[in-house]
Parts: sequence; structure tokens; C-alpha cells
Amino acid sequence: MKGSAVLIIDDQNRLLILLRAKEAHWMPHKWGLPGGRIERGENSAGAAVRETKEETDLNLWTSDLTSLRQFNTKHVDLFYATNYTGTVHIDFEHEDFKWVTREEIEKYDTTPNLVEMFDWVLQNER
Repeated sequence: MKGSAVLIIDDQNRLLILLRAKEAHWMPHKWGLPGGRIERGENSAGAAVRETKEETDLNLWTSDLTSLRQFNTKHVDLFYATNYTGTVHIDFEHEDFKWVTREEIEKYDTTPNLVEMFDWVLQNER
């Protein structure tokens, strides 16, 4: 089953990261991105928008998502977004959230390639 995830960057160039629950079946207690499985009849961008809303209560729009094709795998399609509305309220799948700068992210135990993806967005799209 394929999934999608999204890097959300605020107007201060900070990245939203979520602390996965200790009970998570993939990468428990690691800091990662909003995202999840693509449901039947849904495309990867639509899944990224839906999962972000479910996990953070932030609103994204598929038209504002940019694909990170170079980081996509056979299991996950990745996007980034700088346009969103709302205030973060995490769901039961997560224990905490942080908005982190590039320097701060080094202090967190993250899911694979997260720092490299953040670097790419900061260097190529800002």
C-alpha cells in the first residue's frame, strides 16, 4: 500500500514535525511528517491533504503542493507546502509537534531523509 507525506514550511522557514506515538507500527517515537496511506480512489496529493487535516487540523490545497519527486520511493510520494491555514492540533497518532528551523532539526531523532528533504526545499524553493 502506497502512502504520501508533506513537508509544511511556515513563513519563518520552519518545518512542522510530529512525534509519532510509541505504539506506531512504523518508526515509533520518531519525529516525522504528516502523512499516511493513499485510500482507494484517492491520488497521492489528495491523501497528503486529507492526512494533514486528520493529523494536524491544518488545511492544505492540492494545487499548492509541490512534489519532491527526487525523494519519492515505491512506498511514499512526498510533497511540500508553504500555503496552509489553521492551528496545529495533533491527533491520537502523535504525542507532540514542533516547528523547527534547519539548525534545530539536528537535535531530533527523525524518520529517514527528513533533514535532506528539508535542505532541498530551503535551497531550491525559497
